[in-house]
Amino acid sequence: MAAFVCLTPDDAIRRDIAQLEENYWDFASANTKEWTHGYHPYPAMMIPQVARSLIHLILKHQPRTKRLFDPFMGSGTSLVEGLVAGLEVSGSDLNPLSHLLASVKTRAWPPDVLQTAFAKILADYRSLSVREADWPQFENLLYWFKPQVIDDLTRLKKSIEQCDQELRPFFWVAFSATVRHVSNSRNQEFKLYRLDDKRLALWNPDVRETFTRIVQRNLSGNEALWHRHSLPSVRLLQDNAMDLRSVQDGSVDLMLTSPPYGDSRTTVAYGQFSRLSLQWLNLSTTSLEPHRVDQSLLGGKTVKDVGSWSILPSPTLNQALAVIAQKDSRRARDVLAFYLDLDRSLKEIARVMRPGGYQCWVVGNRRVKQVQLRTDAMICELSERYGMSHVATIRRRIPNKRMPKENSPTNRIGQKVATMTEEHIVILRKA
Repeated sequence: MAAFVCLTPDDAIRRDIAQLEENYWDFASANTKEWTHGYHPYPAMMIPQVARSLIHLILKHQPRTKRLFDPFMGSGTSLVEGLVAGLEVSGSDLNPLSHLLASVKTRAWPPDVLQTAFAKILADYRSLSVREADWPQFENLLYWFKPQVIDDLTRLKKSIEQCDQELRPFFWVAFSATVRHVSNSRNQEFKLYRLDDKRLALWNPDVRETFTRIVQRNLSGNEALWHRHSLPSVRLLQDNAMDLRSVQDGSVDLMLTSPPYGDSRTTVAYGQFSRLSLQWLNLSTTSLEPHRVDQSLLGGKTVKDVGSWSILPSPTLNQALAVIAQKDSRRARDVLAFYLDLDRSLKEIARVMRPGGYQCWVVGNRRVKQVQLRTDAMICELSERYGMSHVATIRRRIPNKRMPKENSPTNRIGQKVATMTEEHIVILRKA
């Protein structure tokens, strides 16, 4: 008679992962706009199905899991999935736009109340008049928006301000998405690039039609979440991931996040992406210039003097830094600055984990100077001294993430290489 073998949770997780099909984690044909996920675009958003599958995997083998935390919450993808799975969720981000999106996506309003408010907003929009004196005051307004668009956005903003204060956040999200769509920027870019003169001359967006289409789409998402009835608690923080002062030691059961791939200046400029919305919404005076957000994120401040590249206990990182430094010492310092900040975040996140709790990192291994930076391996190496042990690493292709497909590693015209076509999911456990 065969002996009964009792698997540890780690072994059971590894077994379940091994039994899945190779392309299971790609979700190439999945509907990524379920629930409230489709409310607003955001750079490098985590695929909801990735978060959902990871949550279910951890819950299956660690049923004590009650509290989910995302220290780089972005637009709140992991938080929404945590709520739907019945978990208490909390998240943090320095970007004010992130807070607006996450707060609205994790809340449900009575559908009929929103419909009534929406009808009133449209009625007020038709009746209100605006003057140039009513326009928002920020630099390059006419560079990014045509005069008629400014008039219409100003009228729409006034209309939303007249609806019930409790309902406004829902419509501010739709307004923000409208601002981005009707601006003179190239909508498929995550950084701010103005349309060329030929395309700009033909660009005459309809503000009311755009807003109406976005609200109607978002109303469907709200109704789906509303029918979940009682939702667990949500807590949103403005802590820097390097200093989670609002989070108690050992209070997190599951950490699930997709951190920045690199510093905002050379990868995903979250501040630039958010800039026009922040300016129209007056969300934060410190965020009106993109560098105020981007410089506060991982790697936002460069390392000026480096005595040795081997500052951090990661052989994978140190080997890559040595090669990059031979080609360009300035870029090597940029890379080191990012991983120094990431290491501080790893220490803080490990502190708030309870013993036996799991971390799930969805990361991309970018290239700098044609050198691949294996962030998945670096996280494992750096986290070890903070009491985290490696459980598994999963590789998935990126079929539909809002990311550039190519960049220029040498700044020579015509020379481009692929950036990130796949991600790695790193699962760690607190000892």
